[in-house]
Amino acid sequence: MGAVKRDLAGNPIRRFYTRRVMLTAGVDIGGTKVFAVLVDEDGSICQRASHPTDPEAGTASIVLALDQLIGRAGPDDRPSTGSDPRSSSASSSASSSGPGAIGIAAAAYVAYPSGRIGFAPNLIYGQTDVAEAVRRRFQVDVIVENDANAAAWAEQRYGAGRGSDDTLMLTIGTGIGGGVVVRGELFRGHLGFAGEFGHMTLVDGGPLCACGERGCLEALASGNAIGRMAREGIAGAPDSILMELAGDEPSRITGALVSEAAHAGDEFAAEVLQRAGRWLGTGLATLVNAFDPSVIVIGGSGAAAGWFLLEPARLELDRRLGRRRPIPPIVTAVLGNDAGAIGAASLARLRVAGHETGSPLSGEGGGSRGE
Repeated sequence: MGAVKRDLAGNPIRRFYTRRVMLTAGVDIGGTKVFAVLVDEDGSICQRASHPTDPEAGTASIVLALDQLIGRAGPDDRPSTGSDPRSSSASSSASSSGPGAIGIAAAAYVAYPSGRIGFAPNLIYGQTDVAEAVRRRFQVDVIVENDANAAAWAEQRYGAGRGSDDTLMLTIGTGIGGGVVVRGELFRGHLGFAGEFGHMTLVDGGPLCACGERGCLEALASGNAIGRMAREGIAGAPDSILMELAGDEPSRITGALVSEAAHAGDEFAAEVLQRAGRWLGTGLATLVNAFDPSVIVIGGSGAAAGWFLLEPARLELDRRLGRRRPIPPIVTAVLGNDAGAIGAASLARLRVAGHETGSPLSGEGGGSRGE
């Protein structure tokens, strides 16, 4: 090696090399809001835009969010760079040349590899080939992924599952979604519909689920299920503060209010979350047997319930499996509501790089395989 060059004070001269960083766009479309982000190769958000979802025009909502993000909708619609903790220091002008690819996270059954929408319970897209519509508009590669799959990928690459090649994630909100990364690759199954963990049947003839079946995990441990259980039992809990929080209207009791009451010391609310947590642990036991993950990530609004929901789940998981195998840790997601969009943007980057199945891209942050 040659001699190190030094300045007049004797300090080593450091040389900095810069390169053009390709940004990719990620869009997460939900029942109430659609938001888009520009993401760099480290999963950091450089810019964002959002607006209400039109449930009758899902594809148009996606295009509008991207127009706002990229700047094609005019200067009045250009978003400002937020102060999100994962936002990069890149200037908002970084998007002026547009993203190199676009990823869309959709709350739907998404066929793989076509990206066509197979079934969407809460939105009308106008056409099943959302990717083609967005591709025609922006002239870049586009991928469409199930939102829970995209969130699982993001948490494995950049969040709570980082460093693990085998990550299981459940998103607990109004319903329950899921995704799994196996040996560093996103597992989609034969048709692309894998990861619908909320619709595993745990109780034959149990509570009615939104899917039309009974006794699904979603009907026993989701935010909707928690709210339902609280409404069913509130008449026998005169000391609970839930009625006050709900304005003396039992119909207004939601899973979020139950979580709020439990954190305020409400015993009835804590008991409801404990019941849901035990069902969650029961479902997790089945999934651990099936996938053998090294870590379980819990995201969505259910993660906000914290110990009240997750500790009963841990105890139930240990009760069912602990005598015959180590139990993987249960951790809360760290990327919050941005996970789906970040994951979709990352998967779009992999498409451009030729890693179609979601295998790790050299140089992109995340799991340990190949490092």
